[in-house]
Order: sequence, then structure tokens, then C-alpha cells
Amino acid sequence: MSGYGAASALVDGPTGRRLGLETATALTPDGLVERPVFFSGFPAHPRVFAAGLLAVADVAATTYADLGLAQRLASLDPVVTASGDRLRFESFSGCNSVHARLDVLPDGLDGGEVGFGTTNVDINQPLRSALARMGGADLLHLSVGPDELRASTPDEAHVERKVTLPDRWVRGLAEVPSVSATMTRQAELTGAAVQRLARDLPRSGSPGPVVHLLVRDGAARVLPRSLPGSIEVPGATRLRGMDRVLRFARRLTVHRDAFGATAWVFELPGARLTLVLTAHPYRGFSGEGGLLLRLASRRGEQHGRALLDVLGWEPVVDATVLSERSGLPAEEVDAGLAWLAASGRLGHDLTEGAWFHRELPSDGEKVIRRNPRLRHAHELAGTGGVRPSGPGVWSVRGSRGDEHTVRGSTEPDLVCTCPWADSHAAGRGPCKHVLAVLLTTS
Repeated sequence: MSGYGAASALVDGPTGRRLGLETATALTPDGLVERPVFFSGFPAHPRVFAAGLLAVADVAATTYADLGLAQRLASLDPVVTASGDRLRFESFSGCNSVHARLDVLPDGLDGGEVGFGTTNVDINQPLRSALARMGGADLLHLSVGPDELRASTPDEAHVERKVTLPDRWVRGLAEVPSVSATMTRQAELTGAAVQRLARDLPRSGSPGPVVHLLVRDGAARVLPRSLPGSIEVPGATRLRGMDRVLRFARRLTVHRDAFGATAWVFELPGARLTLVLTAHPYRGFSGEGGLLLRLASRRGEQHGRALLDVLGWEPVVDATVLSERSGLPAEEVDAGLAWLAASGRLGHDLTEGAWFHRELPSDGEKVIRRNPRLRHAHELAGTGGVRPSGPGVWSVRGSRGDEHTVRGSTEPDLVCTCPWADSHAAGRGPCKHVLAVLLTTS
């Protein structure tokens, strides 16, 4: 994938300020397009947009759990998806345990058409500094694409090159929607209650302490220990990614899955900022493994590929419309959508309870299939490592020449006797032996 032709910049002009976000090569409805223009117009709320974009950039530049310098510096460039009526900017923290997404909604864009496609966008340090200094009265013209872009302020110019989207981001961008789609809403705060919660949350420590959030009668209490109805938040300083947008937040909704991952959706004027946190601060989304069951399903893959030609780039994916276009029954559409999400082609919007089309600006499917568990499962299935030993029972070859037993009658119920499954399976997807059984029997 080619680099940026210039660097993004905030430039002063005679009629206001111009923010140019430089794009890399993108996947669009027309295929690969070099440096596409996704939008040219005006944000309806310039300060909200600047704060939200900085929040996404802050998360990309922060590591909440020290997992090594190479991972911390993996990428600072958000991914942008243009969906015809809105723009979505996404990033991961250096430790991969926090996902941030800014949705700039239709009422947050004042004039200008939004294109279609997904790519990286350059958010360099000089641009971040310029956005942070932007005043409240500024009129802002926004370009997402190379038209009229120059990486400069009136007295300085900066050039920054493309950073390749790391494998951890690719796997994380596939994992987060699957996690998000299983979450349920746990709490809601509005107005000043959001500010009070932010004031009470810890600001120091990396990744910070475990706290418990108890919301009652529209107010939140941050507690050091669990009470009935409270929400556990490990690594609470990971929520500091919200700081940039707090003064604009009208509402906060908190969501949680069965294993402790949480999502925090801040409703802003014309936009939303969503922060999704792993259940354990020292575990990144790229290693959670929940998508592996979907990727091991040959039927899901078959249905997913059948949907690709009719998926489109609508801001909300409508399963009923897809069923009509593809001729697939509803259950096969659902299976296909789950596979598409697991292969990185869909995002998930918690507020709207819907998928959206997002094609990663890299060979996401190839990257995801390099997942060690899935790769080892293919090796086991392809070399006779799985043998049926009774109704609903299989013997699977272990890595040391021993054998493990997999039991179960349906895909979600399969359990394995291996030590990994005993220690890690809850919330981290299936072991390689279960995956090998699925590959052999599907």
C-alpha cells in the first residue's frame, strides 16, 4: 500500500481554517483507489469534531499496559470508513486493550457529500498540536482526502509517511465487532452526571486499579469493591481516552459482555465516541479469539462470500435487505454476517444495534488466518489429527504426541480436555483442538 502524498494539516485561510486529512490507498466500491477523497465540507460542530479526532489519536498514542516498545510504536494512524452519510475514525491503544471510534453522524456534517471506502488517515503530531489549539469561534472546512491538502501552518510544513496497519490492529478490528455485538446495556448517565463520573475515576496508574461502577437514580458511584448491580472496570485509567470530549458529552451509555469487556458510548453534538475495553487490561483484543469459531465454519464462510456482492456500503447493514438481494434465508444471512465480521469486513454500532460495512486497507483475511490457533487447527485437520471415538466425541492429537478429548453435540457446546482450554477458554474463544474438530466435521 502506498504512502501518504503529503501530511495532514490545519491551515489558516482568509475565510476560516481548513483541516486536510491525508488518506492512503483505500478499498472502495470501485476497488483500490489511491488517496481517495471521502469528504469535503464543513463539520457542524468544529470543536466537537476536533476533540473527538484528538481522542482517537490519544488512544493510538497511549499504552496502558507495558507490553514492549515494538507494540507501543506499532501504529498511530487511525482507520477511517466513509459510509455515504457519516465518517468513522478508529484506533487501538499501543497495548491493544482499548479500541476507540469516533462516529461523525449526518447531523454533524454541514454540507458536502460523503464517499464510500476504508483506509488509513494521517494524524501526525504537528496536526494534533494545531487541533488542540483551535479556538471556539473557528469556522472549519474539512477535507478527508488529498484535495487542497498541505501539511502546514502559515509558517511551517511537516511531512509524514504511511505506517503499515499492524497485524494486531487487523485482528482487533475483526474481534471488537464480535465482542460488541454480544453486549447488553448496563447503565446510562446524562448531563452533569457524566462529568461527575469522570472526576471520580482514577487518573494515575497504568493500567490503573479495578473499580466498580454503581449507577442508581441517574447518578454513578465509583467503588473500590463490588456491590449488587455494580459494573467491574479493571484498569480504570484506560477510560481517560474520554477526557477530550467530556465537556461536550450529553449522555453516556455503558455496555458489557458476559466475560467482562465493556463499552462506553459518549453521545456528543453530531457525533459519538465509543471506547471498548478488554475484560483484562493485560490482554489485547488481537488475542481474544472469539472470532475463531466463525472463521472455522465453512458454511459461515460460504454464506459470507455469497453476501459480499450485495453487501454495499450503507451506514447500517440491513439483514432483511441482504436476504432479499442474495436469496439466502435469514439464518444463513446471520451466519454469513458473523463470518464477515470475523474476517474484518464489518464493524458494529452499539447505539444502532447494527453492523456497518468496513473493508480493511490491507489483506485482513490473510492476517486473521495467520492466527496461531487457527493455523494449528488447519494443520491438525489436514494431517489426520482428528479421529471420531464415539457419538459426539473426538480424539485430537496434542502437540507432544499425546491426545485430548473433545466432546459436544453442537458448535458452541464443544469442550476440550487440554490444559489451555481449562485455563484460558472462558472469554478467549476455542482451543485449537475444538477448532480442528469443527474444520473436520463442517
